[in-house]
Amino acid sequence: MADLVSRLNTFANHLWGLAPGARTPLADRDVRLVAHRGAHGDGGAVENTLDAFDLCFQRGVWGVELDVHLTRDLEPVIHHDPHCGRLHGRPDLAIAEVDFATLRKAVPSIPHLSEVVERYGGRMHLMLEIKESWRERKQVPDVVSRALGALEPVQDFHLLSLVPDHLEGFTSIPPLAYVDVAWFNPGETIATNRELGHGAVSGSFVFLGPRRLRELRAEGKKVGTGFVETVAAMRREVARDVDWIFTDRILRLQPHVTNHSSKEP
Repeated sequence: MADLVSRLNTFANHLWGLAPGARTPLADRDVRLVAHRGAHGDGGAVENTLDAFDLCFQRGVWGVELDVHLTRDLEPVIHHDPHCGRLHGRPDLAIAEVDFATLRKAVPSIPHLSEVVERYGGRMHLMLEIKESWRERKQVPDVVSRALGALEPVQDFHLLSLVPDHLEGFTSIPPLAYVDVAWFNPGETIATNRELGHGAVSGSFVFLGPRRLRELRAEGKKVGTGFVETVAAMRREVARDVDWIFTDRILRLQPHVTNHSSKEP
């Protein structure tokens, strides 16, 4: 299924590159690229690692998307899957079932959220996807909020989820910092976003068409689109004036963006 979605997204990128706006000049435009799981693919590093985030930082990328899970002893770590099989060859290690010391010893490249905040907080925008429900693990909001305590919501970070209710437990973080992510259900996600009063919506550029963009902007919502793979498709999204452009091809696209300077982390 994932391979099919990836192929469809690549096909849509090529079609999008033929649409009006695909030649939009990028000079002097505030293009806010978000590197999905950091710089992986195209010669990058392993996703959701400090190496992947360092590559973004060194190239002046505006923001990174990263995924948050809690270990058994309630330490927030950065990893997409609930277990460590796909990336690290350890399917026996389920993050929620091991303590942080065991995880760190077995897979040292999985970062702790506090390491990410200390290294990049206030220097790259953090888009943190919450992977667990506060209804099932009530500690999630407090643990993550404490780790982000030195940062300013909206200005320095946003919280994302494919399940809008996952964000409802974060009572110390304003709803303006919540981004509801649509998969194949943009209408349902947007309706829930309105009902809950969350500040932003993100989803495929295919499903977030002109009418939905106009409506969301009229309501004061921020909008992010993805997953952009080509420069022409990126120019098209810039022409549509979306707030954030999510991509798995940050090393391919970032050289065409000049509005953010690079620094050493």
